[in-house]
Amino acid sequence: MSIRERSERKVEETVCRLEDEYEEFTVVEKTWEHSGERYDNIGERFEQGTLGGAGVWLTNENGEVLLVRNEGDKGWGDPGGKAEVGESYEATAKREVKEETGAECRLTGLCDVHIIENQNAESDDPSVFELIVTFHGELNGGELRPREGEIAEMDWFAKPPENVLFDEIRTRPYPA
Repeated sequence: MSIRERSERKVEETVCRLEDEYEEFTVVEKTWEHSGERYDNIGERFEQGTLGGAGVWLTNENGEVLLVRNEGDKGWGDPGGKAEVGESYEATAKREVKEETGAECRLTGLCDVHIIENQNAESDDPSVFELIVTFHGELNGGELRPREGEIAEMDWFAKPPENVLFDEIRTRPYPA
């Protein structure tokens, strides 16, 4: 079975599990083209079981959303990151939020699931599929601070910031 077939199957199985657990959420399909080297890295991560990631649409008691701006980025996004071997999307989301912002959170539902088709822009290698899962969550403690060397700044937003990393950050409800 090709990497395309295996990665598609894994995505389909995970989406079915999430539908069973969370019932309602938005599915966003995207295609990303990568350099050959980056594509090879994606394939390696799939084989290692670390492809994909998760984040949290994290709110405070006022319904404001915690967003981060990564070092080198101009746009804001929700905190999150890559999965580790054997880690669930839920565990990835909570760990990444804590690492990036110091925030502890309680997951309250599923916001959206991005199905990413990764393609090699330099050849016709088979696509590799992955999921990026965003949960709804509420602040549950922690000492808020941006992760040095990764997060340039973080802030609470009652409306979308002018510069965002992707459209979903702009179109989700504010306050959440």
